[in-house]
Amino acid sequence: MDTIVEAIVDYATTLSYDALPPPVIERAKHLIVDAFGCALGAASSPPAAIATAIAAGVQSNTPATVMVTGIRTSPDLAAFANGSLVRYLDYNDTYTGRGTVHPSDMLAAALAAAEAANGDGRAVILGTVLGYEVLCNLADNGAMQRDGEASVWDQATYGIVSAATVAAKLLGLSPEQMAHAISLAISSHLAMIQIRTGQISHWKGCAVANASRNGVFCAQLAALGMTGPSHIFDGSRGFFQATGCTFEMLPFGGKGSEYRIMKARIKPYPAGYFSQSAIEAVLELRPQIPDMARIRKVHLETFPSGLRIMGSDESRWRPETRESADHSLPFVMAMALLEGDLTVRHYDEERYRDADVRALMKKISVAVGEESVRAWPEVPLNVLHIELDDGQELVTRVAHHLGHYSRPMSPAQEDAKFRTMAEGSGGLSSSQASRLLQQLRNLEAVVNLNDLMQLTRPDTQERSDAVNPN
Repeated sequence: MDTIVEAIVDYATTLSYDALPPPVIERAKHLIVDAFGCALGAASSPPAAIATAIAAGVQSNTPATVMVTGIRTSPDLAAFANGSLVRYLDYNDTYTGRGTVHPSDMLAAALAAAEAANGDGRAVILGTVLGYEVLCNLADNGAMQRDGEASVWDQATYGIVSAATVAAKLLGLSPEQMAHAISLAISSHLAMIQIRTGQISHWKGCAVANASRNGVFCAQLAALGMTGPSHIFDGSRGFFQATGCTFEMLPFGGKGSEYRIMKARIKPYPAGYFSQSAIEAVLELRPQIPDMARIRKVHLETFPSGLRIMGSDESRWRPETRESADHSLPFVMAMALLEGDLTVRHYDEERYRDADVRALMKKISVAVGEESVRAWPEVPLNVLHIELDDGQELVTRVAHHLGHYSRPMSPAQEDAKFRTMAEGSGGLSSSQASRLLQQLRNLEAVVNLNDLMQLTRPDTQERSDAVNPN
């Protein structure tokens, strides 16, 4: 068996819910709550409508549920729709190693496969922990690099390996079948980083959701006996040879090693991860600025990934899509300066097109800073300089943003983020949001996953009664 596939299969087949330490289970539930909130916040997004339309009307002998609408469809299409919801706002969690990924993207595969197999909340937790472990291991071990630089292959390329593993585990596949599922998935579904380059399209938020869809589908194929190519990674014409990327799997969580889910980072702002501490730095200095018109220039010292992804392309200074705007350091910093916050509303209102915003963006520059380079990836340090028209310079450094694993959000802050999205775009009443939150906080006790997923569907009658009480 392929050495990479063998390492993943050996780990996945032996991992059990009962072996998970209580802090890992608790952390998984916190991150699942965050992902559900992000999904509900994207309920009215164009990709959600498209994905739901594709899923609607498709029947399956082993159905899974799409959030928000509650429709039942095939597991692979449910994974795509739910994955698109979780990811669209760019508000879900992040993990940084030698590469950067959004590991809660794997929840969509876990939900779909667990429900299709008549699994329960424990299965979802197990699948989530496994998904984080495999995907974040690939981020740690250099899989996303070529010759020490960022690969031309998108994170979806590695997401599909994790998604196929999660689906195969929760569908009850044998080790041999799981190996075939992974081989089928990686051999046919490579994704290019062009997805996140230039003016960014809807597909930025759907690429890893599509990886989850394909991972679930390949696991279903393998369950029925479909075989995949041997030595898919280390073969003479395998992944390593084709992509120029070589790596080995590092030790997995458990048996004395920390589970990688413990180092996932929750976002306090709906924007690319590299901007989280930059936004916080802006908000720290903002009270010292008597008038935004007095700003002469703004300069941010960041790390190479932040500059490359959110500050180097011309489109980041002239974003024309929501996706480009949430990956624009100049835009998110300008909004924080002008509004004192950055919320989903600012994208919905297309503030990135406004003349006053773009005028302020022209005063912003971004460059790599030596201090930030030394700190990354453990610490997302951003150093901010703001010069006023009288020559006064304001400087601050923000390293561990709120939501970093070393500075976690409080339960109240997590709940507030969830409720803002669930009761806003998600359309849930306060009581509905409370019921869903209670179920997610006690996910290990949930028996029927369809019942859980139906709680994400707005109850129009309840909302009507709340607005027009008799």
